[in-house]
Amino acid sequence: MKKILCLLLLALLTLTLPQKAEAAEFTLDPYAKTSGMDRSWYQGYSPSVESNTMTLCFPMRSDSFAGTLTASIALDDPNVYLLSGRTWEARVYGRDGLYPVRLYLPLREDRRNGDYPATITLKGVDEDGTELVQTFPYVIRIRDGWSNPETLEPVISDMTASLDVGSPGSLTLTISNPTTTLSMAAGTLTVTDAAGEVLMDGAHQVEVPEILPGQQETITVPLTVKSTAAISQHVLEVALNYQVLGSDVQWKQSFTVPVTQAIRLEQGGVQLPTAIAGELGTMTLPLMNMGKGELQNVLVTLEMEDVLESQSVLVGTIAPGETKQAKLTFTPRLDSAGVHTGTVTVTCEDAYGNMDSQILDVSLTVDEPLPEVDMSQEKEEKTTSPGTVVLILLCVLLAAGLILQGKLLTGKLHKLEEERL
Repeated sequence: MKKILCLLLLALLTLTLPQKAEAAEFTLDPYAKTSGMDRSWYQGYSPSVESNTMTLCFPMRSDSFAGTLTASIALDDPNVYLLSGRTWEARVYGRDGLYPVRLYLPLREDRRNGDYPATITLKGVDEDGTELVQTFPYVIRIRDGWSNPETLEPVISDMTASLDVGSPGSLTLTISNPTTTLSMAAGTLTVTDAAGEVLMDGAHQVEVPEILPGQQETITVPLTVKSTAAISQHVLEVALNYQVLGSDVQWKQSFTVPVTQAIRLEQGGVQLPTAIAGELGTMTLPLMNMGKGELQNVLVTLEMEDVLESQSVLVGTIAPGETKQAKLTFTPRLDSAGVHTGTVTVTCEDAYGNMDSQILDVSLTVDEPLPEVDMSQEKEEKTTSPGTVVLILLCVLLAAGLILQGKLLTGKLHKLEEERL
């Protein structure tokens, strides 16, 4: 474990953060052993503490710098409970490119065990007058002090899930260390689904880098969703195993995330009149939900510039396996004769707000409107037609004959009655 921590410190020290535009000049020499060191960094060097003073040794090497180096260290949070006074700068002289940096930290007698982020700063001016300023992150680890009253419980935030049925997916989350003096080291993360339908890939755990006090780390967990998984909210348990001051800690928390399926809305083809001339037209479009989840707010819009105003119809909700028909009516402008093209747009969303849209190309032929008939002229023609006159005369003669016949029958009946009397 000690060797792992030393290698981690070595990696941090090799991540140089230059203050100026020049390339970094110094790197830690892991194999060198200078005065004050019982072993090299590669062999597991750790700082020594004597009479409440910590001695830190850093063999720094540069192939290009030539001059006197000034080294210093400062806590990232100067208010933490650790130092009893100021730390002094150290002037370092190099030989054959090696600069044996040695720093002294005055520690409080009642210091607390913990991990304290700090920054090492190197400054200097080489023989050409070029100024150097270079910084390195470092963690001061106290293990001989009083017990630490803080407890480390990570905080999970910014969780996003991409989980589709029958497809590889992922869960991304941010792990924060809310403490001021404790590091979360040697961490591993696992994710389990209460329904057993969402599974971790690979080694079934993800390594979590050390998270220093007050810092955070974003982790992406590769997952796979079974093809038989339910499209619903799933309860995932996130478990973290890590070390605090060398002790193993396990932490668990459950989160609810959605398992979805890609929207599968199929259309049966737009049905439009082959040609239309100024009268009311109808457009229909069959829509089929081929997925496992309900589709909501299904909207169909017909757009055909210079022919008609944009027309929309809300189909509403389409259940899995259900077919609904979008139908809308329209009347093209009278002055829009010709062949016109346009689009039919279908939009929808699932129960989790995921959107989908389809655009279909359509065409419509608008014919010239039929010429209007002059009804007054037609009426005049009818009244002056000879056939109409003859028909009227025949009707008059027929009516007169019927009246005469009626009178004769009435007289005959009277005569018969008188003879009986």
